[in-house]
Amino acid sequence: MTTTPLLEIAARVPVTSAEGPGRRFAIWVQGCGLRCASCCNPQMFVRGRGTAVSVATLLDELDAARDRHGIEGLTILGGEPLEQLAAVTALCEGAARRGLGVLVFSGYALAEARELAGFAALWPLLDTLVDGRYDATQPEPPAARGGRRFIGSRNQALRHRSDRYRDPQLWSGAPRVEVSIDADGGLRAHGEPGALGELLRALGRAPRATG
Repeated sequence: MTTTPLLEIAARVPVTSAEGPGRRFAIWVQGCGLRCASCCNPQMFVRGRGTAVSVATLLDELDAARDRHGIEGLTILGGEPLEQLAAVTALCEGAARRGLGVLVFSGYALAEARELAGFAALWPLLDTLVDGRYDATQPEPPAARGGRRFIGSRNQALRHRSDRYRDPQLWSGAPRVEVSIDADGGLRAHGEPGALGELLRALGRAPRATG
């Protein structure tokens, strides 16, 4: 009997335009040992507080999202994806095999990531890695001043392994925030952290937010 790895995740959405270029399936992993100051997702630092989902299940959901929503790519963020390398690699391999673009956000700099056991297997599967720890003292400027969409701070870099997302225009424009309401009335929101915070303050709601 063939089994696939389990990935501990904090959240996932089947279609979004707020977590990278185009229409994407987004997964936030649970757990991050880097714990950047002022991180927008501190609730994702501690392992064991998420949900363990098999990679096979997530790939089935990718297929459904592609059929229903016309997604063109997968985004993995968190949390820290490189702390679950085996499962993330298996998921990215499945996405790449389906012709989907693969985008990963990591707090590790690329040079640090290359020192991690297993990263060499992940790297060929990526189209773009957004690397570097979030630094609240270096916020990404607004689009009107040349800031990039989807990126938290100026020190973070776009590491394009393929040409799929290399065009700078894909990373320019106004930030996006997406909001949904659960069946129990809970508010879920994700997207650019600054705009997300402003929206939630205006709504006066306690969110289940992911950056």
